[in-house]
Amino acid sequence: MKKIRLEIEDVTQGVSGKKPFFLMLREAEGHRKLSVMVGPFEAQAILVKLRGVSVPRPLLHDAFIQSLDLLGVDLREVYIYKVSDGVFYSSLLLVHEGVRHEVDARTSDAIALALRYDAPIYTSESLLVREQILDDGNGAISIPVSSVGVDVLREALERAIREERYELAAQLRDEISRREGKVDSDELQATSD
Repeated sequence: MKKIRLEIEDVTQGVSGKKPFFLMLREAEGHRKLSVMVGPFEAQAILVKLRGVSVPRPLLHDAFIQSLDLLGVDLREVYIYKVSDGVFYSSLLLVHEGVRHEVDARTSDAIALALRYDAPIYTSESLLVREQILDDGNGAISIPVSSVGVDVLREALERAIREERYELAAQLRDEISRREGKVDSDELQATSD
């Protein structure tokens, strides 16, 4: 399986009511991008390192890296391996005394650690193809529905209803119901046929 190296492009704040943060990752040797929703504390931890801001006391990610160093553990890479219902899944590849260990981690935390350790961030070709952001060239972008959480879907549903885009509203409603377990996937398939 070919790994695609990613670089951090930016952290931006969303435009929705709750204003989540989005971590923008770009293919190192290409133009494809991923958008990962992150919490405010994780966004802060990433931005502090990205922008070279000094803080009076170490953040948790700094303390974690110091602990790895003290224990002789090397963080070799972060691998984003899955997206499900708006949640990106990642692993840390740690090496201790020549033995490799994979540790599951939240993607936002894994990336904050990778920045501090100068470790590469990877994903698979298939995930990048499936989850990439599509740019229409006029400033509008499309994000795959699997990349966003239920709260974002609810906001999109409300907007679709306000704008009288009822076909889109029905699709968003069905996706929210599926994620909340209100309707099983066979029923959704039957209603969309």
